[in-house]
Amino acid sequence: MKIDLILDPDLSPQEVTELGLLAESYGFQSVWTSNYPSSRDPFITLCPLALASKTIRLGPLVITPYELHPLKMTKALSSLNELCSGRANILVGGPSGVMGAMGIDGQRMVGSVRQCVEILKAASPDKVLNYQGDIYQAWSYQPRWAIDDPPWIYIGANKEQMLHMAAGLGDGIMLGDTTAERLDSSLRTIEQNLDSHGRNRNDLRVSCLIAWHVKEDKQASFSEARRQLALRGMLDTWFLETFLDEHECRIVDANRANIFKAYKQQTDVIEGVPDDIVAKLIDNLTMSGDHDDIDRHLHTLRRYRDMGLDEAALKLHRDHAASIKAIGEQILPALR
Repeated sequence: MKIDLILDPDLSPQEVTELGLLAESYGFQSVWTSNYPSSRDPFITLCPLALASKTIRLGPLVITPYELHPLKMTKALSSLNELCSGRANILVGGPSGVMGAMGIDGQRMVGSVRQCVEILKAASPDKVLNYQGDIYQAWSYQPRWAIDDPPWIYIGANKEQMLHMAAGLGDGIMLGDTTAERLDSSLRTIEQNLDSHGRNRNDLRVSCLIAWHVKEDKQASFSEARRQLALRGMLDTWFLETFLDEHECRIVDANRANIFKAYKQQTDVIEGVPDDIVAKLIDNLTMSGDHDDIDRHLHTLRRYRDMGLDEAALKLHRDHAASIKAIGEQILPALR
């Protein structure tokens, strides 16, 4: 299993470069920058690391065609890929917080992402790209300078329709905040859809975003996990029902606004949700605790690997260098 890192959206290009080079020294596969409404531009933030690094892959996530036209996305990705000599990634998906900030209500999500990825993958220095989709078009694009190995294009997907499309088109799929039960069903769906597209399992990388909150101080870890709970699968009942009963799911749904309030105000106080339910959310949707819990999380990663997961993208929050060191020294060697 390969391990990627997703960095906090508030980091500067200088901080991203330092942390990316630290990750490279441990042998992580990729570093991702987050695309949040108030974050720096994730493509530009990666440029110094692209120039300074040698082996680590890098890319932005999540980028949607609703906020950035696929042709403009292609130009940005190809430019980043040139800077890092063919080591760029991108995660395309939707919806996102940026869309919300722009007042965009995404329609035809599967079709929009599909046409976006088709444009990204069709860009070539060898021939002119002319693409006429019913949502997006691109005409007369030929980046003759884009001669490096093409970037890896991941598609964010969890449910059946997006998984079907992604299995036929993506270089990779990134699942989000999955549970073991949902991972199993998603992997089976992917396998079935690969067959229908005439592809095999070696044609596709399957990754999963997992929130990493492990710290030396267990209380600090749980406090951070509580503050970030709103982002975990966007609290979709489809995830929650795998470990909460119907009554507990209703409590979470009824207090969704309070959980998002805690996230926006960066407080670990979540009104209306009993602590035992919060503990279940943290235990099932994150990797949290102190360093004594790392073996337990390693066991989960090994289980996911044995189920068929190729990669895990660990989402870091604060204390990045300490987290990279802990993962690099205790997780990576055990998964090689």
